[in-house]
Amino acid sequence: MMAFVGGTGYGVGAVGCGNGVRRCATNAAVAMRSNGRVRMGMLIGGGEIEMARATADLICDAATVNPGWIEALAKAFNTLNMPEPVVKYGHPAMMAFMVLGMGFPGAYIGWKGRVNEDKREGVQQKQLHENIMTAFWLLAFAGGFGGTLSTAMQGYPIWTSPHAYTALLVLALLTANAFYAWSGFGGGDAKSRINGRKFHFYIGVATMSAFVLHAGLGVVGLFE
Repeated sequence: MMAFVGGTGYGVGAVGCGNGVRRCATNAAVAMRSNGRVRMGMLIGGGEIEMARATADLICDAATVNPGWIEALAKAFNTLNMPEPVVKYGHPAMMAFMVLGMGFPGAYIGWKGRVNEDKREGVQQKQLHENIMTAFWLLAFAGGFGGTLSTAMQGYPIWTSPHAYTALLVLALLTANAFYAWSGFGGGDAKSRINGRKFHFYIGVATMSAFVLHAGLGVVGLFE
C-alpha cells in the first residue's frame, strides 16, 4: 500500500491501473505541485481504499522501470482482456509441457545414443537428439519472452527475480552447448571429439539441473 503525503512520496504497493489492480513493485517518486496537485486519497477506516483511476494510472506509469517497448506490448495485450489465470499460469504451463515433453526426453535420447552399442541406432538417436534439442533451444527463447511479457502484464518489474536470473543462465547454457555441438565438439581428431562429447554431456546435465532450479523458483513465485 502506498501513501503520498505532500512533497515527494516513495512507496511500494498495489494500485489500480487500467483494468483491475496492478502491482507497481518499484520505488516511485511523484512530485506534488501547487497547480493541478496530484493526490491519492486513502480511507483506511473500514479497510476501504479510494483512488482516482487517472491518478492510479499516473502513479503506475511513474513507478514502472520496464523498457518502454515491453510496457507498450504489455498494455496492448492487456486490452485483450485475457482471463487472469491465462496471464498468470499460461507461461508456466507451456514451459512445463515443453521441458517435460521435449527437454528431458531429448536429453535422455542423446544419452542413449552416446552409450548405445548398436552404432547405427546410436547415430539415429543422436540425430533425433539434435533435432529435438534445436527446436527446444529456439522454443526456450520464445518461452523466455513469453514469461517476460507475462511479468510485465501483471505489473511486475522484469528481469529482477532469481527466477529471471536462472532463466538467463539456462538460455546461456543451452546456447553455449548448442554451438559447441555444431562446432563438431571442439574439432580435432577422433579422441578429441570423444572428449568433446563428454563435455557436451556434462554441460547438458548442468543445463537440465538449472531448468529444475528455474522451475522451482517459478513455482515459489506463483504463491508470493
